[in-house]
Amino acid sequence: MRRIPGWVWGVGVAVALTAPGRATAGIWVSLAAGLPGASTPSAEADLWFDSPHAPPFVAVTSAPGTLEAGTAGGTVSFGGLATPLLLNLGDGSAYIAGGTPASDAQKGRGSKGGSAGARASGAPLVNAEIPGTAALLGLQLADPDATGARDLIATFTNMTGVVLATGTIAVPDGGYYVLNLGQDADPTPSEPTPTEPTPTEPTPTEPSPPVNNPGPVAAPEPSTLALMAVGGVATTAIRRLRGRKSA
Repeated sequence: MRRIPGWVWGVGVAVALTAPGRATAGIWVSLAAGLPGASTPSAEADLWFDSPHAPPFVAVTSAPGTLEAGTAGGTVSFGGLATPLLLNLGDGSAYIAGGTPASDAQKGRGSKGGSAGARASGAPLVNAEIPGTAALLGLQLADPDATGARDLIATFTNMTGVVLATGTIAVPDGGYYVLNLGQDADPTPSEPTPTEPTPTEPTPTEPSPPVNNPGPVAAPEPSTLALMAVGGVATTAIRRLRGRKSA
């Protein structure tokens, strides 16, 4: 097996880190309260809870007095004997408002202060039969404090009573409160977990045997050749001279 190049590791890690996390379908809820005529709410909160069932239903089972609920399908007043109120959020959002009438801008406030988007097409249904997959919403106003402000407590549960989400905002004396809610993906998806490719061990290879190469033979210089020639001639002359003396 071959060694994995370094650039392959880099690409694998980069792809894992940039892969988008899977978002979960759910219900976003925007709570806001304030004084009439004010440009911004004096209190606000955002909630989100999982809603794996389609279409997503929310049923208001308790309300502090008479409230108003609205969608693109119509507006109704409810409370007391007019509960439960059923909202179908399958194709848009809805609002529930109480206290001093709120402005249209606050009724259209979405998650994180943005727009609530298109309204649901189905009208709010009073005294409705609650589907087994619906989330139940209970609204409660606490006793007023020294300034006359009252806490609004919104609690969402499933049909078995398990709390899905809860939030509290302070409603000023003589003020309004609005809940906007709709279907959306999880605004805080989980971060992807970086993964790396499995490393592989390189296959060992035997080293090649050394080649016995004596290298090139150096050619003699011209001066060396001349000396060798002179030496040869001198040797021959000496041998001849010795031969004559011995004769």
